[in-house]
Amino acid sequence: MELLISSRSHETGAVNTARCDPNGGLTLGRGPDSLLRLDGTGISREHLRVHAESGALFVTDLSSNGTWLNAHRLTRGEPHPITSADEIRIPGFEIHIETQTLVPTIPSQPAPAPLPRSGPRALIGKLGVSLSGGETLLVMLALGTLTVVVLYLIAG
Repeated sequence: MELLISSRSHETGAVNTARCDPNGGLTLGRGPDSLLRLDGTGISREHLRVHAESGALFVTDLSSNGTWLNAHRLTRGEPHPITSADEIRIPGFEIHIETQTLVPTIPSQPAPAPLPRSGPRALIGKLGVSLSGGETLLVMLALGTLTVVVLYLIAG
């Protein structure tokens, strides 16, 4: 699972996005370790935490100024389950979190080896002889004629 997190500033309307793996947990706020730095009045260094547990996502308010989930203020320090449909608000920002399933990539298969050539051209190639186009034509005509003679003798 991968998360697509977007934050929209109420003041400027600017939207920032980031992708991450939620398994180790991530913190949003104005601190340097924040996945998306959220600068503004009322934003704590570590304002909220998002983490995954048993395949479900949770948000935890870490701030003194509050985090709202679907218009309900969260209890500080208490994890709450969230889905992609939920709206998270903190002072001056609206945050959306979407889960995305990672599609495994199939390693590319090597190209199949070319089929071995057969016939007069393959024979000439095996002999390691380098001939011009005209010489190759003459050799092919001679081999073709020889084949017709052999077939005639066998049938006759």
